[in-house]
Amino acid sequence: MTVLFGTIEYFEREIEFHLAEVEKRERLREEIQQIQMKLEEELRNDFICDERLRAECLQNLTDACSRLTEDYVV
Repeated sequence: MTVLFGTIEYFEREIEFHLAEVEKRERLREEIQQIQMKLEEELRNDFICDERLRAECLQNLTDACSRLTEDYVV
């Protein structure tokens, strides 16, 4: 069925499309946060190294997650 610009159906589809995009972005944000928490836990508890290296790895992980969130979620 063809939906003409400006009709109720057109705007319904547009709104549904944008809502789906928002939902998808929110899921990605949550997934990135879950992965970050898992990796942080591994770095803090399982990774044996110098504390400076651990701090650098944790900061790099935070920066990477921030970049991914900006790239995929915004």
